[in-house]
Amino acid sequence: MALDAAHMSIWTLDIQSHQITSAINLEALFGLEKDNFNNTYEAIVNCVHTQDRDIFKRVHQQAIENGGEFEIEYRVVLDDDSIRWLVSKGVVWQDSSGVALQMCAVDMDITKHKQDEAELQQQNLQCQRQTTLTQLFANITLKIRQSLQIDEILETSVTELQKLLQADRVLILQLHSNRSFLPVKEAVVPGLPVVMGQTITDSCFSEDYIYQKYCQGRISAISDIETANIQLCHVELLQQFAVKAYLVVPIFQKNQLWGLIIAHQCLRTREWNDWEIEFLRQIADQIGIALAQSLILEQETHQRQELIRSNEELQEFALIASHDLQEPLRKIRTFGDLLKVTCGDSLSTQGYDYLERMQKAALRMQTLIDDLLTLSRVTTKAQPFVSVNLAQIAQEVLSDLEVRIQQTGGRVEIEYLPIIPADPVQMRQLLQNLIGNALKFHRQNEPPVVKISSQLLNNNLHNIEHQIKHYQIIVEDNGIGLPEKYLDRIFNVFQRLHGRTEYEGTGIGLAICRKITERHHGTIKVQSTLGQGSKFIVTLPSKEDL
Repeated sequence: MALDAAHMSIWTLDIQSHQITSAINLEALFGLEKDNFNNTYEAIVNCVHTQDRDIFKRVHQQAIENGGEFEIEYRVVLDDDSIRWLVSKGVVWQDSSGVALQMCAVDMDITKHKQDEAELQQQNLQCQRQTTLTQLFANITLKIRQSLQIDEILETSVTELQKLLQADRVLILQLHSNRSFLPVKEAVVPGLPVVMGQTITDSCFSEDYIYQKYCQGRISAISDIETANIQLCHVELLQQFAVKAYLVVPIFQKNQLWGLIIAHQCLRTREWNDWEIEFLRQIADQIGIALAQSLILEQETHQRQELIRSNEELQEFALIASHDLQEPLRKIRTFGDLLKVTCGDSLSTQGYDYLERMQKAALRMQTLIDDLLTLSRVTTKAQPFVSVNLAQIAQEVLSDLEVRIQQTGGRVEIEYLPIIPADPVQMRQLLQNLIGNALKFHRQNEPPVVKISSQLLNNNLHNIEHQIKHYQIIVEDNGIGLPEKYLDRIFNVFQRLHGRTEYEGTGIGLAICRKITERHHGTIKVQSTLGQGSKFIVTLPSKEDL
């Protein structure tokens, strides 16, 4: 009863006769019927699993030849074909001359232990596989993100996936508007049919309910196309490419179905496990992100090319303006001056008035050309950034504007201005335009007062350790101000809010200011109230950030 409870047996073998001379619980442990057990060693051997018989007999034979103890683990096959694991420990007794006489063995059922051991091993394998998959996913993701070329990203994806999944083929298909597919990348085992170069038309996919399922993120894992519940038309298509099992995951670009990523098993059927399915889904997500980034990059590249083209046209215009337009204009002004000197006395009052108008128009045209050249040269003739003392630049600008300040009776107050990395010529243009406008657009019978100041801003975008510092350069006046509806328009080219008879200018000055600030990675804005003055605020990066 104790042996039965412990799932153990004891038996003794007479080595000379091969007969079991005594046995307790042997039949129960080996699954033998008393009628079929003839108490022979061969009866026990016949119960041992065919793969274990040789080692079973060899261990016993070695113990018989050498004497002493033995131990062995082996399997027995029961009548219902189930497997039972046993561990056998025993000893061989010899006579005084060294001849083996008896072998005694104790067998114990260790099936539960073996099952637990196998389950633990399987769990360990799954953990190792999960770790491996996680690392491989990280590696593939890194390779995808290291490239901005979508063709290289897709090539990397199919190549690495085929290695990882040990699939016969990994394929990426792009969906067309007519619901046909174009293979864009393929990694396939040599000797199998190649899908690349063919347009894939699957009549089953044209059905709305199948298409909508993939649009909703359907994942299809088929272990055997012959036994799976799939339509015949789809089976026939797969057989053209020797497919026996497949795993299909949709790829989305900005929430729209872009295509499919597919793993094929062609040489055998295959069960797809959860880790493989999840891994392929994650890769499909990464490809979707890469496709979205590629689209953005393509748009940015197109915009950059358009910008380059625009700048080239601007440079061409600058060349024309600096020579082809100015040369005839100089002649008009020169001959106008000669006409006034040589023929001024013979001109009628009306003729002299016409000549004056012509010269004024030529002067306005010259000013306009000069301003347009200045605007174009903000980028085409830009100088490298150096440390610029804005206070010194402001004083130089005031020196240039000294006559206008005296004519208007104005006053310009300069507070602290910082030293920043900038193009000194453009900083001078910026301040000259802003201060000049503040003096020009003043109220009648009230002298202009212009205040120039600055303040340091701390824009904490991430954390305290990472701060982007900017300076605000403020030019404030007590002039005529601006209507609110024009505040967004005044930085555009040729924007004039007053007639030429009221205030001189071409309407380009503030456009130049905006272009200069943008080139310096900054911004410009205005705050104004009609009749109460304006405040122009230029925000520029500080020295520490460039």
